[in-house]
Amino acid sequence: MLVSGCTTFKADGLAYLSNADYTILGHFEKTESIHKFLGNSAGTNLFNLSSDVTKDKIADLIFMEVQKKGGNGAVNVNVEYKATFFNLLLNYITSGIYAPSTIIISGDIIKASNGAISSEDEIREQVAESVELAQISN
Repeated sequence: MLVSGCTTFKADGLAYLSNADYTILGHFEKTESIHKFLGNSAGTNLFNLSSDVTKDKIADLIFMEVQKKGGNGAVNVNVEYKATFFNLLLNYITSGIYAPSTIIISGDIIKASNGAISSEDEIREQVAESVELAQISN
């Protein structure tokens, strides 16, 4: 049996800050499952109802990591949205009713010298813009 997975979206080197002068506080890497229904794992879903769920999940994870480390931004952010073999198997077994996928997010938490903290709304807006631009280029 062939074991595989697929990546449908990948963005590297994203930054969520407004000032280029900063100190790196630490690195983070998070893997999260996305639970979607009526579609393909790591692909399109009926009426694309859950596309905002993925963007929101990414923004929430980045913002939580920034807050946890006491930073005010993130740089060198890499986002990979994919279906693992297990995700694809579950999607197949349920005939497309359950469409799980996986996101892997990593990056560096920074403290910008100007001290201006990026708000959750600013990070959410920047993530949404980055995701849309990356999807257009893929």
